[in-house]
Amino acid sequence: MPKDRFLAQGVTHTTKRQRGANTRKAPKKSSLKKPQGSDSDSDVGDVSDLEHQYETDSAAASSEDEFLETPAEKRLRLAKDYINRIKESTEAESGEYDAEQIDRDLVAERLISDAQERSGKWSRRIAAHFAYPIEESRVTRVLRDGHRLPPTCVAITPDAKFVYSGGKDGSLVKWDRVSGRKLHQFRAQRKKRPNHDLGHCDEILAVAVSSDGKYVASGGRDRRIHIWSVSDDRHLTVFHQHKDAVTGLVFRRNTNHLYSCSLDRMVKVWNIDELGYMDTLFGHQDGIMSIDALQREQAVSVGSRDKTVRLWKIADDAQLVFRGGSATDQHRITKALTAADTSEVAKVCAQNPRVKSAISEYQDMLRAVASADNEFCEQCIDCIAMIDEETYVTGGDSGALSLWSIQKKKPVFIHHLSHGLHPSVSDTEADIPVRPFWITALCSIPFTDLFMSASSDGSICLWRMRSGKAPGFDLVNQIQINGFVNALDARELVPGDSMSIKRDLVVAAAVGQEPRMGRWSKMSAKNVVKLFTLASKPLGSHK
Repeated sequence: MPKDRFLAQGVTHTTKRQRGANTRKAPKKSSLKKPQGSDSDSDVGDVSDLEHQYETDSAAASSEDEFLETPAEKRLRLAKDYINRIKESTEAESGEYDAEQIDRDLVAERLISDAQERSGKWSRRIAAHFAYPIEESRVTRVLRDGHRLPPTCVAITPDAKFVYSGGKDGSLVKWDRVSGRKLHQFRAQRKKRPNHDLGHCDEILAVAVSSDGKYVASGGRDRRIHIWSVSDDRHLTVFHQHKDAVTGLVFRRNTNHLYSCSLDRMVKVWNIDELGYMDTLFGHQDGIMSIDALQREQAVSVGSRDKTVRLWKIADDAQLVFRGGSATDQHRITKALTAADTSEVAKVCAQNPRVKSAISEYQDMLRAVASADNEFCEQCIDCIAMIDEETYVTGGDSGALSLWSIQKKKPVFIHHLSHGLHPSVSDTEADIPVRPFWITALCSIPFTDLFMSASSDGSICLWRMRSGKAPGFDLVNQIQINGFVNALDARELVPGDSMSIKRDLVVAAAVGQEPRMGRWSKMSAKNVVKLFTLASKPLGSHK
């Protein structure tokens, strides 16, 4: 039977069209070269990141123009909007508009600061804004009637609206920061037949708040980690994988990944969004006392009497070990005296008599210790705080504050006997060795030059990182406080304009009659949580 020529042609043409529709030509290579530093792994980020952070509503730019603009033009437009916002914020703060000064100094400094912060290095210098004499009666708010026994931990929410504190009585208390009113109390459960879905049944030793302000985590001697909701004060879940007391908790910034450490010598990673367990890290040879983390997928911890600091690179499943155990002897004290005499802190604190007196007393104490040929060895490291992704500070029983860098295995700077020595009971007890005040708490304002330390000597010390090539830090201020400062936390109060440079500071301290981990000493103090609101004042405006 002869074939239909019309159908045959139709089939043939249809086949050609199908083949032509499915065949795509390879795109032509652009003759333009890709500019350097435009890859997605750069610190600046891609256009979508800039648009998410700095894009402002503009009535002049239509949707069609935005659709037609190239990525380079979009970067330029977002950068211009960002610089204009910085100019507006600096103009509002100074009260006078000097275009040349803003263009050359303020804008350039702010852009460099933001770039360094995105790269993980500290850049903002705010410590000099808090070098003025502090009147504790005006800046202190006492949160009372929350804990029957000494409070051991404290945390401020990212928006600085609420404060959470835990104590040896096993209760977790939520406070209103502005009014100081107790909003909610998660009471402790009975040790006999406790209901672990309702709270802790033993001392609470650590508390942390997520960066989005949705979750609160608490851990204690009952070896459990409880997760709570901030908005409705509801218990979400409990983790019981640790085999000993949970001593430290920290959330990774901009995520809901939780890092926990314990006396069982393990660091564990949790995903709070999924309310599940992720990983366990091993390495410490003694109980872990403290842990800290910032933006990168890494954490640092201190191992108490194994005298090591470990940097955990979680994504690479690796760790870096840094050896502590520094000694305070005559040679190191003489070197510290020389550094103190040539320090730049005198320029910053010229208007603060309290700091001048404290520095003078500190130097006299170092000379007396050097003449007596006393030596203090660091036997355990108790606390740690990260300055940036590559720098952190630790404190222990020798009273020394050690500054570390990931580039070296030993401390790059040591401030010996930072909180002084215990006073001698009498002149007849010369055979009793002199003991330094050990560092009980540390906290920092990340990516700035300011961090704080505390002990039981009656003061919270504010320290300023040095700006020169030689690493180090100096005392800029003190806050008088009585009792064992078992924990510290600090937050910047972000004003309505998030681009503003001037930001006040809120410091929370858990103060008690006894130290955090035991009852080997007792002081005549009240078991309270204290809040200090410090106004940011440029150096020229100190009065």
